[in-house]
Amino acid sequence: MSVRLPSVRHPHSFYDVFSVVTVAVAIMALVLTIWYGSIIRAEMVVFIAIIFMWAVWAIERILSESEERAKRQERQLPWDK
Repeated sequence: MSVRLPSVRHPHSFYDVFSVVTVAVAIMALVLTIWYGSIIRAEMVVFIAIIFMWAVWAIERILSESEERAKRQERQLPWDK
């Protein structure tokens, strides 16, 4: 059984998005545990905003690829399957 790592550039599934967001939240929690200050908190807000925008982009990409795949399968003739 082959296991692939989550892809940041080309997310293919919910697990890619979930993995990246989980790692980002863990990194943020670790950084805020070690360092605590207003500058660090501002940086973490920017970091989470970037992760949120990436997650929205990744979900949109996954859904559009899924739609294209469904349209391609729909166009195939039943006896060609």
